[in-house]
Amino acid sequence: MGTQIDEKTYKDRNIKFLFSLLFLNIFCVAILLYLLSLGNFLPIDINGDYNYLNISVFVILSFIFLASLISLVMYGFLLLFSKKESIEYIQIYVVKMGFILTFGLYFVVMLHFFHILNIYWGVGILVFLLVISFVL
Repeated sequence: MGTQIDEKTYKDRNIKFLFSLLFLNIFCVAILLYLLSLGNFLPIDINGDYNYLNISVFVILSFIFLASLISLVMYGFLLLFSKKESIEYIQIYVVKMGFILTFGLYFVVMLHFFHILNIYWGVGILVFLLVISFVL
């Protein structure tokens, strides 16, 4: 009368996480390539005003792409070097760090776009802050 609970193995959880990140990458790249191939997907409309819808779609899709790409690279790197950690902890850490790095890069690019900070100084400060956060 006992019910058997099927528990997912290590490889099933690992493959599901990897495929979800790969799907996000491929989906965002496909949509961005399609939108960029259109003639009317421009940041400025006919009147010379900013088209905030096109800009926001581009920023959101590129943010998701970059965050999932960074997460994939970090996940592969951490799987090679941290064998004793649990997979759930590594997956949460990788996604969190992917979003933090992507947000930091977008912030540096935004500061450079508005001529507040040079891109090289911004990336240097971002790397310094990340190193300090890992040390402390």
